[in-house]
Amino acid sequence: MKKLNHYFFLLLLLAAYACQPNMIHTNANKAPDIRVLLAEVSQSAPLLFRGTFVLYSEEAAYELGPNNSTLDISLLKNGYKLSNPKRIFTFRREDIVRLFPKEKTSWFTFNGKTYKGGIILSVNSSGKINVVNKLSLEEYLKGVVPAEMPSANPAYLEALKAQAVCARSYSLKKMLARKSQPFDLYADVRDQVYGGRDAERPLATEALSATHGDVLMFHDTLATVYYHSTCGGVLEAVQNVWNTKPFPYLQPQKDILGNGFACSVSPLFRWERRFKLSELDSLFKLRFNKSYLHETVLDTTRLVFKTRVLRRTAQGRVQQMQVTYGDTSATLDGYAIRRFFSKSEKGALPSLFFNFASNDSTIILSGGGSGHGVGMCQWGALNMSQKGFKYYDILVNKYFKGTYLKKVY
Repeated sequence: MKKLNHYFFLLLLLAAYACQPNMIHTNANKAPDIRVLLAEVSQSAPLLFRGTFVLYSEEAAYELGPNNSTLDISLLKNGYKLSNPKRIFTFRREDIVRLFPKEKTSWFTFNGKTYKGGIILSVNSSGKINVVNKLSLEEYLKGVVPAEMPSANPAYLEALKAQAVCARSYSLKKMLARKSQPFDLYADVRDQVYGGRDAERPLATEALSATHGDVLMFHDTLATVYYHSTCGGVLEAVQNVWNTKPFPYLQPQKDILGNGFACSVSPLFRWERRFKLSELDSLFKLRFNKSYLHETVLDTTRLVFKTRVLRRTAQGRVQQMQVTYGDTSATLDGYAIRRFFSKSEKGALPSLFFNFASNDSTIILSGGGSGHGVGMCQWGALNMSQKGFKYYDILVNKYFKGTYLKKVY
């Protein structure tokens, strides 16, 4: 009987091991530093410091503390200037200035947001001043994960872990690609939304701690990772969205959970936008400088607005379309389609997963999803997390099939 119990215990251990993610552990290393472009200053902007910071230049180091806590950045004809009531520093276009905190608890404010870490200032090729935040990758991710995904509901923890791995993988991939550039990532949707110190939330920090150093790998390299808000029920192939080679783990699939779609809980799972002729006229005027409603009407056929889809992906997303207004036609591709059909109060069209209909002088767009549809569907992951899925199931068994998890530091 004792042997049977021992055998049963071994079976339990093997089953528990089989449920774990395909993780390769390496020697623990410190998280690298990342450089995030906060803004490009074209005229002037203020910095406010809390704690002690040191300004480093080629000539000297200058300390900014409690009684000397502001610094104005100003662009000059042949360089730039840093100044406050006590001191003025002038620099050439080619000079790089660094400001770093003396204490870990110090932080700074820029453009209404607070940030940890240091600052690197330099003039870019457009003649503007790059304001770059340099800090530990894990500290940066504390301001990314909650800015990209709801972080208050404890039931979302596993989805937040999945988001943490995605954001970390994306960041490291960009750092490798841009290591010779003055910064690694943009602080907005061009890369990942970074909210700084103010965006941090305890649940997101817990998710980052639980996945510290974990990334997605494919074969022996970092996976190319994308994510979006809502796929609308169908994930898109990466090569249909960007001019890139196909990746086997970023290919089309239905995003099914149980008897429905995983992201059906999203407020943008299905949506509708209506455009009256007057709105379409304004959009055409904005994009192509053509308007007929404000001209003397000699021929009412000039007021006809037509749409024609030229190309869709196999999953149904519009890739190219033609819009015709009067005697003017234009071809739109990709995101330009979403940007054209924008509403001032709602912004660009949520996605390219839509169909057209018309009613009198109104064009109706009925669609689904939000974002490009490639990689991890965030609302799908949130729903799976609520249903009890673990983060590694969400990643390697659902959204990035064929990848595996690896701890790189």
